[in-house]
Amino acid sequence: MKIRNVVLSDLESVTELESRCFTLAEAAKRNSFELRINKYCDTFWVVEDEGRIISMINGMPASKRDLCDQMYEDTSLFAPDGEWLMLFGVATDTEYRRKGNVSRLMSFVIEETKKRGRTGIVLTCKKELIKFYSRFGFVNEGVSDSSHGGAEWYQMRLSFQDELFRCAEKGEECSFYIRNRRYLLYGWNQCDGIYLNVGDEEGNIIWQAAEREWKECAEKFRVYYSSLI
Repeated sequence: MKIRNVVLSDLESVTELESRCFTLAEAAKRNSFELRINKYCDTFWVVEDEGRIISMINGMPASKRDLCDQMYEDTSLFAPDGEWLMLFGVATDTEYRRKGNVSRLMSFVIEETKKRGRTGIVLTCKKELIKFYSRFGFVNEGVSDSSHGGAEWYQMRLSFQDELFRCAEKGEECSFYIRNRRYLLYGWNQCDGIYLNVGDEEGNIIWQAAEREWKECAEKFRVYYSSLI
């Protein structure tokens, strides 16, 4: 399996995959994909298996906080340095579902978006997929204003900073980037107390808090994080 950015020669393949994964009213058409590939291919990723595209995630960076239907076709809302990555579609070929392909791709997209210094990711999904996206840290913000394809959509947001602080309070692992350098937050609970750590790219512990409660460690981390940004 290979994850890469889309290229124009993938146009027919991604159009066909989209048509198999969404209803006729919801699926993006060939001309829309051509526009997306030409305008913002660096936020359009595919998973390739022996030359066949089996999964894809595509979207565009924007300065607006909320995903609106206008974005699907109107490139005037494209902002190369926009804070938010707006995801238009997440799709996997039916033969390859429930094998972790789209989960691996989503994790890759999240990490790449962090690297680029964006604030987070926004998507809309149907009610039955809320639980799936919640696993990646997305928070349900309720029914979206979108009427795309005549369906009801829920807007979900992954704020990297909010997710980082949530992980600090639970001792869960979470990566973050400061001036293009990657750091890893993680914690453990030992008999002599709770330890919350930050490691650098070489695996060295460069910061640590040891307290009785995760919340106390998290407060210290907030102060430390503020000193980095």
